[in-house]
Amino acid sequence: MFDITQKRAAATGEIELKDGDGSPLFNDDGEALSVTVYSPASKQWEQANAEINRKRAERMRKNGGKVEAALDGAKAEQIDFLCRVTIRLNNFEYPVDAGGDQVRALYEDDALGYIRDHVYSEVHDWSAFTRGSVKN
Repeated sequence: MFDITQKRAAATGEIELKDGDGSPLFNDDGEALSVTVYSPASKQWEQANAEINRKRAERMRKNGGKVEAALDGAKAEQIDFLCRVTIRLNNFEYPVDAGGDQVRALYEDDALGYIRDHVYSEVHDWSAFTRGSVKN
């Protein structure tokens, strides 16, 4: 009998970054740019997602159940979520003042919004964490 637990998703994974046109991003040394993130199979991801849902539900409650209220602040919530699930930046840095948060600065940079949107999409896609090359 086949043991289905062999197909569990990894708790973390690496997402290779893409340019706005969908082509891979590389640094000056030719290394692929990526971020290491927690997957939907991790407690960290679950907690970050639950926090977003709590905030949305609270806004709806305060605004008489209006769905539009749940969408207010969506970008800020997206950034907060990504900051909570991103473990590290790989093969690149985002210039910040000493003690600054590179991850937050990257995701807050609207001129690099395509990276934010790409990572947000990938981190919600189970297939990014269940490929044969992923190790638990």
